[in-house]
Amino acid sequence: MPNQTKGSDSERKVLEHAHRGLQLFTEYRPKLMGKMQSFMAEAMHTGVLDKKEKERIALGMALTQQCHYCIGLHVRACKHAGVTVEEIMDVCGIAIMMGGGPVLTHMAEVERALNEFYLDENGEPI
Repeated sequence: MPNQTKGSDSERKVLEHAHRGLQLFTEYRPKLMGKMQSFMAEAMHTGVLDKKEKERIALGMALTQQCHYCIGLHVRACKHAGVTVEEIMDVCGIAIMMGGGPVLTHMAEVERALNEFYLDENGEPI
């Protein structure tokens, strides 16, 4: 994996920004947000597919939807689920096949998330 690059915002800051938006919605619509959170938790609950498989799918879908918040969130979740960088690159290849050039440009988001969650400050794998 290439050495860690420095961007204007760390992936953690991007995810904090997304979290603040969710907090705002929760403040105004707590019941609706609670239902959304319950739905998402149930969808990601281990069933026929395990957590690792579901996170790989979610990452591919985040890429095809071109959601930089979701890309970071699911790269982080992939790390926690035991997904390797090589598996992430396979997911990225399929997402690029399905979404073309616009998805390819979102590899910058994947790189930023990998740098944040898969590498230490020296660019070494965690």
